[in-house]
Amino acid sequence: MTNESVGPGPGQLQAQDIESFWQELVYQERHLALLPNQAFVAQANEMLARVAPDLALELERSEGSLFSRLVFSAHGNVDQFENLMALVRAAPSLPGYKVQAFRNRSPIQDFSMAMEGLELSCSDVLVAHYDAGGIVGLELGFEKIIAPAQRELAQHMAFIMLDHALGEWDFAVRVGPVEVVDGFAPEVAGVGPLSAFPAVFDAFLRDSLGRSYRFPSADDDRWKMLEARRRDAAADAVPDLLGLRLSANAVATRADLPYCLQWTLPFEDGQSLDQARDAQESLQAALERMETGILAYTRIEGMRERSACYYVDDAAAAQQLLQQQPAASPGRVEVSFDPSWDAYLAVYAAAGAAAADADGDNPEAE
Repeated sequence: MTNESVGPGPGQLQAQDIESFWQELVYQERHLALLPNQAFVAQANEMLARVAPDLALELERSEGSLFSRLVFSAHGNVDQFENLMALVRAAPSLPGYKVQAFRNRSPIQDFSMAMEGLELSCSDVLVAHYDAGGIVGLELGFEKIIAPAQRELAQHMAFIMLDHALGEWDFAVRVGPVEVVDGFAPEVAGVGPLSAFPAVFDAFLRDSLGRSYRFPSADDDRWKMLEARRRDAAADAVPDLLGLRLSANAVATRADLPYCLQWTLPFEDGQSLDQARDAQESLQAALERMETGILAYTRIEGMRERSACYYVDDAAAAQQLLQQQPAASPGRVEVSFDPSWDAYLAVYAAAGAAAADADGDNPEAE
């Protein structure tokens, strides 16, 4: 069986670097605990910068709480999310501390910020939203008059405020295009102040995009079958057969399912096709039993290969499970870090386009 993801790629944190950071932090913890918050953060970030200069650590101490919280952030840079999650996953037990990946939403709804003489509060920033292919598209405007010379600065501040209002994961993963406009488009919804937007955002994800973030139950397991042709396929080529699991949309973009694992098995006849399907469904059952992964879609390509795409929490553990499945022939495994579920949502959007097509044409697929 071939595996397309062998070892850390360029820019990925090495296991020994992660271990080195945690060993140093544990060794220095007694000294750090005596410091004021600002000095604690400064010294801890010096340690972190030696192995992961694109990540940052924040300290949250609450009066009366038994625990302080170490919050690790990638400053919204999705390219560093895999490193961030690997670092937090490897955290040792730290008495008196809880370790968290990604910044939370600001607890203050109508916070303000000032830069270069311009002050904005959340109530000064207007937000509208729309469905941008399974993620949330936004338009931003301003309630207060912004001088032309400060327009670019105001846009920069609005993005920072949006990140703090929604939290790091929601803004980086679940928000797509963001445009600052002079007037809102007629098709966008819910124009209102940023101070009220987080609740609107959550309701839109739940009620319009269908994100309960709960695994689908057996009686709510919905699929859609599609025919699709690649753009470069010959006109008389046999179409691919897509099996899209509509109910997997409920958990799309869950932070604990960021890896897309595609397992492709060849087949020669109906019997070997059945064997491939049985093996892939066996992996599905093993993953979903413990809710460590979910089968998102399948694809039969050229009547010679059957691929199954899963989203999983731990790529290495999922591949170990995969090797235990009774596959009759060698196959290949491709793993990518896809926290935005781009692979799934591209197929999901194509299915929606096909349903809306009055002529019933088959969608083209990349």
